[in-house]
Amino acid sequence: MSEDELYVKQFKAWRTEQELLLKQINYDIEVSRRKIELNEKQKELHLKRVNIGIQEFNNWAETTNRKERLELLKEVEACLD
Repeated sequence: MSEDELYVKQFKAWRTEQELLLKQINYDIEVSRRKIELNEKQKELHLKRVNIGIQEFNNWAETTNRKERLELLKEVEACLD
């Protein structure tokens, strides 16, 4: 095998490796996108559950003539700086 043929063979192998790496990166992006969707849903459900509990507490406080009231939770944007 000549030097040129070896170079071509090695370069083709390198290109195949790069293509596989690109596929892996695209797969990782899709997995991350799905994880974000699931986390958003989990956050939404958590907020609803917590606010149900707070509302139940406030109802109890009202029926027992307590002054204490809790504010419902609001969505907070995370700062990832």
